[in-house]
Amino acid sequence: MTQYVLIAAFAVVLSWTAALAHKGHEHATGVVRERMELMADMGERLLAISKRLRANKELDRIAADARAIKDASAKLTSQFPPGSTQFPTAAKPVVWQQWEDFTEKAKKLQMEAEKLSTTSPSDGDELRKQFRAVAYACDGCHETYRTPKETR
Repeated sequence: MTQYVLIAAFAVVLSWTAALAHKGHEHATGVVRERMELMADMGERLLAISKRLRANKELDRIAADARAIKDASAKLTSQFPPGSTQFPTAAKPVVWQQWEDFTEKAKKLQMEAEKLSTTSPSDGDELRKQFRAVAYACDGCHETYRTPKETR
């Protein structure tokens, strides 16, 4: 039961993230816009996975979304060139100050998404466990490197 509550909580957070992420895109340009769109796509895919897990349906479609998250996470660091801090970015300057840690966190997301993409769709418990690992990898980076929405 606890795992379903956690998945539902992640779904709510992800839906807010996806909805709000598109709100700021109209003013973004260049690499800032590209990374906002990349993040929004990953958020939407994570939300889709969460919905499938909560409904316990279409679990065989999780792998494709997980692969897309893995592929997107491989591009993350290239989306943060030095100096790409113009409005409306939510990236904190600490991204570039702690570049090695930021890079490691992006690799962690890529690794966890890869694991999720290869988890058997017939093993719902393992899918939920690995989904949480992916969601925690996202949160771990956002906690340190993204400005909270309420202060933007």
